[in-house]
Amino acid sequence: MIPHHKFQKFNTYLEDEYVYAELEQFWHSKNKNEWISPFYNTKFSNGKSMMNANPIFSAKSLKNEKIIRILQTDMGDQQELSHWINSSMDNHNDELVINCVLSEKNLIEIESLILNWIKS
Repeated sequence: MIPHHKFQKFNTYLEDEYVYAELEQFWHSKNKNEWISPFYNTKFSNGKSMMNANPIFSAKSLKNEKIIRILQTDMGDQQELSHWINSSMDNHNDELVINCVLSEKNLIEIESLILNWIKS
């Protein structure tokens, strides 16, 4: 696990496009090969990033078509973590939405949430 102080380099992700790109890469490095990632487009037509962290990470499973979307909030409250399931009308594209602050504690819980959700 990455110690919390190493996440501090991401504190300016909403103001600095290079920090934002690094943060996106951090989340995408967690991705496995059986996923399409990023799934949602987070770039404007000119290729510039929207930089709103909604989502900072997205992926769709090639096996069961489940979608993961991670929304990252400001680095202020290190405890912030919530999640919910969005279900499509056809039940083929269930989406796990995770709203969080990046911290070591939250990262452990996020990984557990994703694993449990994929198995369900």
